[in-house]
Amino acid sequence: METTGLRIPFIETLEQRFRVVLASASPRRRELLDRLGITYEVIPSTFAEDLDKTQYAAASDYVLDTAVQKTTDVFHRLKGELPKPLFVIGADTIVVNSCGVILEKPTSRDDAATTLRGLSSAVNTVYTGVCVMADTGCAQPHVATAVEATDVEFGELDDAMVDAYVATGEPHDKAGSYAYQSLACFFVHGIRGDYYNVVGFPCARFFQMLRELHAEGVI
Repeated sequence: METTGLRIPFIETLEQRFRVVLASASPRRRELLDRLGITYEVIPSTFAEDLDKTQYAAASDYVLDTAVQKTTDVFHRLKGELPKPLFVIGADTIVVNSCGVILEKPTSRDDAATTLRGLSSAVNTVYTGVCVMADTGCAQPHVATAVEATDVEFGELDDAMVDAYVATGEPHDKAGSYAYQSLACFFVHGIRGDYYNVVGFPCARFFQMLRELHAEGVI
């Protein structure tokens, strides 16, 4: 008989001990987190996501700081509410093109088209920062963080392909203006790294974070 999630003892302990909250409205992150079979709430962060990119030495630092800020926002909004201590999961995903420019969600159709033309026949890197904050009864929450990177190789995109893809509306809410798990699969020649990281949530890295938190006695 099929199960609805991956029921591992320490995951069940997490669910029993904490009020688990996903600080993201992303349907893709919800879908992936559902595979663990965890009962959780969705309370999106209200953090403005306006950090100054020029203040970061690396894109990985920027995406991780954004994830931490989003998680912190939700943690402090909910802290103290009953009946269980909080366990907040936050994430942020960006795309960095071959010139090292950070690409987030496009601001317009023209912006999406320009971004996609820049990805044509080149390798871009998808970074996802993940942050977990757990209320362990101390003055400060226990914080765990990680960053995952995946290289994505695009084939050539001519103007007709770019215009047709933008017209679907799919790029408008996607970092880098594309969704590999959907129509952009026709443009991608290959990836190096975690496929689910490109989708928006690095499942294996997050699972390893949970295992480490269990080993530390947090869950």
